[in-house]
Amino acid sequence: QAQVEPHFLFNTLASVRALVRQDPAQAEATLDALVDFLRASIPRFRDDRGLHATLGQQLDLCASYLTLMEVRMGGRLAWSMPVDPALRALPFPPSLLITLVENAIKHGIEPRPGPGRIDVEAQRQGAVLEVRVLDDGAGLQPGLGGGMGLANVREQLDQRFGAQASLRLQPRHGGGVVATLQVPVASAGGIA
Repeated sequence: QAQVEPHFLFNTLASVRALVRQDPAQAEATLDALVDFLRASIPRFRDDRGLHATLGQQLDLCASYLTLMEVRMGGRLAWSMPVDPALRALPFPPSLLITLVENAIKHGIEPRPGPGRIDVEAQRQGAVLEVRVLDDGAGLQPGLGGGMGLANVREQLDQRFGAQASLRLQPRHGGGVVATLQVPVASAGGIA
């Protein structure tokens, strides 16, 4: 169900190759970040553990990805995850959050010149866990929201939770996008 996108992997390896002679320390930092990301993501694909996760596991996966992208983008990316540690143990479907973070990079930060920022936030509102990915990138573009990644997120939400869960994309005040996932707390990691 989840995948390491080959395009992302090939681009990262090509970046490392280019850096080997120009900036060996940066090449090493990029490789270290790639190894950490792969370590965080690949083992979960091998058995049914990939079907269940906690918010903390998904945040850690996103943090390793953002660290890699921060190194790969040469300091053009800044990010934060100000999430209450008490929320980390809550069940949360795998693959959804990383897809939103990848979209924020691909459609928000990368197309726009200059520095960019991504913030991942979570809060519990009664029986609902709300997780938001905010970027200050290019903003909503015509056709955004209809891609394969977001279609997969919507399908997984529908299969697991039906109408109890949602994904919303909205313009962010001051520029960029806010992607908001809402899932029921009681069964956030399993089938509703």
